[in-house]
Amino acid sequence: MQNGYFTLRKLRAPLEKDLEMTFQRMAELLKKSEEKARIQFRITDGEQESYWGLELGPTACRVHTKKAERPDFELITDAETWWQIAEGLLAPLRAFTQGKMRLRGDLELGKRILQRLASPEG
Repeated sequence: MQNGYFTLRKLRAPLEKDLEMTFQRMAELLKKSEEKARIQFRITDGEQESYWGLELGPTACRVHTKKAERPDFELITDAETWWQIAEGLLAPLRAFTQGKMRLRGDLELGKRILQRLASPEG
């Protein structure tokens, strides 16, 4: 995690572009999280927005596609940037510093969640 620019574990198979699968994989990686939180991902694709949520609890992590009114943490990005992050090609912090991603809410929570998803290779 040199300089905080770590990439995430691969959240999708090569050539697979299925948003739901990326969030299901994320839920699998976070299912033993001690966090209790509502995380929302807002993915924009042109004029369209899709919302993906993770409900973290002490025993499981659920995925849903409802827009949360008050998520504890929200990550907002475009589809192209999301795919780069999901493939482990772009570090979330680098996407943020390049203006390709916005964050809202409890940033410390977001940092902890993203670190749990970090690739072992850094």
